[in-house]
Amino acid sequence: MKLSVTLFLIISLVGVASLSMTASTLKAASANGKLDEILGNMERAARTIKSIEADMLQEKRDTQIGGKEVYSGRIFFIHDRACDKVRINYDRPVGQVVAVLCDEIDLYQPGIKQMIVTSRRAQAAKNQEFSFIATPYKSVPELKSQYNIAYLGDEQGAAKLDLTPKGKSSVQKLTLWVDQTSWLPTRYQVVEKNNVITTFTLNNLKKNQRQSVDFKVKVAPGTKIVRQ
Repeated sequence: MKLSVTLFLIISLVGVASLSMTASTLKAASANGKLDEILGNMERAARTIKSIEADMLQEKRDTQIGGKEVYSGRIFFIHDRACDKVRINYDRPVGQVVAVLCDEIDLYQPGIKQMIVTSRRAQAAKNQEFSFIATPYKSVPELKSQYNIAYLGDEQGAAKLDLTPKGKSSVQKLTLWVDQTSWLPTRYQVVEKNNVITTFTLNNLKKNQRQSVDFKVKVAPGTKIVRQ
């Protein structure tokens, strides 16, 4: 599993929950009235988010060599001004966990008895296209400075937004499908320049429900800890 692509989904949730759009941001979108409306609705919805829980399906395809990798599980997210928390419990592969607790990011792979430990800041330093990881409360301004954003129309009731990098990036484009009832993105697609396409889909999404999730990952004895 490529950790940086998985982080795109995680940080997208963090960014949506902490969405802060200035008048200049909305003015930049004024050339596209629908885009202006979508961003405004997302901003209002984001202000009400305290937690998100959903089923997650992740599909990765390499268009050059063919084949597909499929991952699935349940994602839990709590928005807190002091410390945002995310946990993905995978049922495919069984037992795998990705967790974010404040700045720390853990990827636990019990099948190979390994846990990768990294941080938002470390990932930001390594991956320019994910540099807003280190400052999630500025994610939308960062996106506006790094990407051209366009509204592509509605698809099965969802507003489709394309984000194209303005500068050098390993990502060719990002696509979001925004539910026009909740005004939350429920599908994400990352197209890399090596023609690898990763799609995340969220189903059975629940907002602001009480959660009893332990965001600290517990590992089995003998697990190798790899710090990145």
